[in-house]
Amino acid sequence: MRLLYLLVLTFIITSCEPKENCDLAYYPSPPYGNPDYTDQFAPDGVTYVYVCYSGSYNRVVTYQVVGTCWEMYSEEEYNLNCN
Repeated sequence: MRLLYLLVLTFIITSCEPKENCDLAYYPSPPYGNPDYTDQFAPDGVTYVYVCYSGSYNRVVTYQVVGTCWEMYSEEEYNLNCN
């Protein structure tokens, strides 16, 4: 029974698909189309800014290397200049 359990566990571990955004040789692509501004701080981060994305807010998307993959953080900032 233990052998069967170990075989199943080994199969599950070795057959998992690689995670998204784990190719550190390339920056992740912008998630919402072409950004208005891109800031790359090498080699472990990139920020995409979408000005006036939703009403009076800018959307700021930052990717940072966490462990062996890119992790995405998203926030919205109020912009008085949006119509």
